[in-house]
Amino acid sequence: MPKIVDHEQQRYELSATVAEVVAEQGLENTTLRNVAAAHGCTKGMVQHYFADKEQLLLGALEFVEEMYEARMEAATEGLDGLDFLAASLQAQLPLKPEIEQEWRVRLAFNTRAAISPDMREVLSGRYSAQLKTGLACLKQAEKARKLQKGVNLRNAYRSLLALVYGLGVGAVMDPKLFPAAAQRQILATAIDGLRR
Repeated sequence: MPKIVDHEQQRYELSATVAEVVAEQGLENTTLRNVAAAHGCTKGMVQHYFADKEQLLLGALEFVEEMYEARMEAATEGLDGLDFLAASLQAQLPLKPEIEQEWRVRLAFNTRAAISPDMREVLSGRYSAQLKTGLACLKQAEKARKLQKGVNLRNAYRSLLALVYGLGVGAVMDPKLFPAAAQRQILATAIDGLRR
C-alpha cells in the first residue's frame, strides 16, 4: 500500500527547516542542498515543494509570519483597543529563543528586500496589513475615549512599530542590552503614553 503524504504538512515542516537554516546560516547559505541535509531528505524532495531558491526563502518567511500570527491571536483573545494593540505588538518581541530565531529570519529578509522586488512586495503587504490593524485599534481606543486627545493615529502606530523593530534588532544583536523584562517595560511605557 503506498504511503499517504500530507503535502501541506510536509511543506509546512520543510518551511520550518528553511527558517532554521536561514536563522543559523544566513540567506547566502540557504540552499536546496543545505535544507535537504537539515531536513534529512533529498534535494529533489525540497524542489518538489519549492521550485527555486526564491520560493524556498518565501516559504521560510511565511513560516515565521504564521508563528507570529498564531501567537498574536492567542495573546489578543478578548481584547480591544490599546490592550489589543499592546498584546499584538508584544507578541512580536523576541522574548524567547524561538522568537529570536524568527527575528534573525526577518532581519535577513529585510536586507534581501532591498534587491528583491518579490520579497519587497511580500514585506510591504505584511506592513500594510499591520498598519490597518493598528489604526483600527487606535480608532477604537479614540472612540472609547481611552486615547490621548490630538494623537495622530498613523504616526502613533508607526512609532510603536518602529519601537518594536528597534527592540527586536537590539535584542537579537545584544540580548543583554534588551532582556525580555526591559522589552516588555519599554513597550508598555510607550502604550501607556497614549492612554487618556
